[in-house]
Parts: sequence; C-alpha cells; structure tokens
Amino acid sequence: MADLDNVKILVNPQITAGQLFSFYQRNNICEEGYGKELASKPLYHSSLIIGAFEGDKLVGITRAMFDGLSAVVMEFCLDLKYHGVNLEYENGSLIGKDDSGLGKRMGEVLINELSHMGADFISCDIFDEYESSFYRSLGFEPKSNHSAYYIDKRPYLGDERYMTRRRSKSTENAC
Repeated sequence: MADLDNVKILVNPQITAGQLFSFYQRNNICEEGYGKELASKPLYHSSLIIGAFEGDKLVGITRAMFDGLSAVVMEFCLDLKYHGVNLEYENGSLIGKDDSGLGKRMGEVLINELSHMGADFISCDIFDEYESSFYRSLGFEPKSNHSAYYIDKRPYLGDERYMTRRRSKSTENAC
C-alpha cells in the first residue's frame, strides 16, 4: 500500500502544465489526448483545485467550478498506486477503489472548501456504478429526478490510444 506520510494536500496549488500532463500519462487518463497545452487549460479556469503531492510530483487532483451557489466537480483523479490492487480499470480518473484513503482526504478538503465558499449544492458525474461507493463515502447521493445530458466533442474520442479498457474481457471503455 502506498504511504501517505509524504503526501501533502494543497488548496489551489501551483501546478505546471508539465506536472499535470505527466500525471495524466502515468495514470492513463484520457485527457492526455488533448496534448500538454490544451490539457492544462483547466488549471487556469477552475474555481477550486485541490492537489496532492509527493514532493513536486502530482499524485492527485480534483477541480470544481462554483457560481456563487452551486458547484460541480469537474475532475477527480488519483495516481493508480493510491487506488489499491486488482482494479477493474487502469485509469486514474475512475476511482472504484480508494484503499489508501487519499481520495477520501482530498474529497473532504474539496467539499469543505466549497462549503466555505458558499456552495449548498454540489454535483458530480460518475462513471457507472464503478465509482458509486467512493462518491457515496464523500456524502454524494444519486438524485432520481436528475439526469445528465452532454455535448461531447472531445477530439480524442474513438482514438484507441486513449481508450481505457476494463481488465476483464469486456470491450467497454471509459472515454
């Protein structure tokens, strides 16, 4: 299990494009398909960023947008070594396990900061039931009267290089 003693969780840290892109590449996160410069744009436009670091190495990031009343979690990613073993997906942006507890710690900081900012409604979009227990551990609940709708024009969609496959025989992908 990964050691959390050397991990610092920071609010709105300085993260370089290189740190973020390296993190995406190490953890098979699909947004690397945007390339280094485009993938780093959210660093400059997010309302809140929580970063986890081992020294200068980014090992976790979560970002949110906040409009004064409501917030939306835009990204929540962990270095795969903090998820645990026997993962169904090898993708740091799909948190099906949080054996280290780092994700929970980051999520608690995120929710506390958003609450201090005035958010009384915080939403997130999860991947299937795979991530359900992690987000429920942070206090999120499914809303039966809400549905998510998307316009998805990501340029890397359909590119096999950025597909996150299940470790099982299924051909489903997460991107």
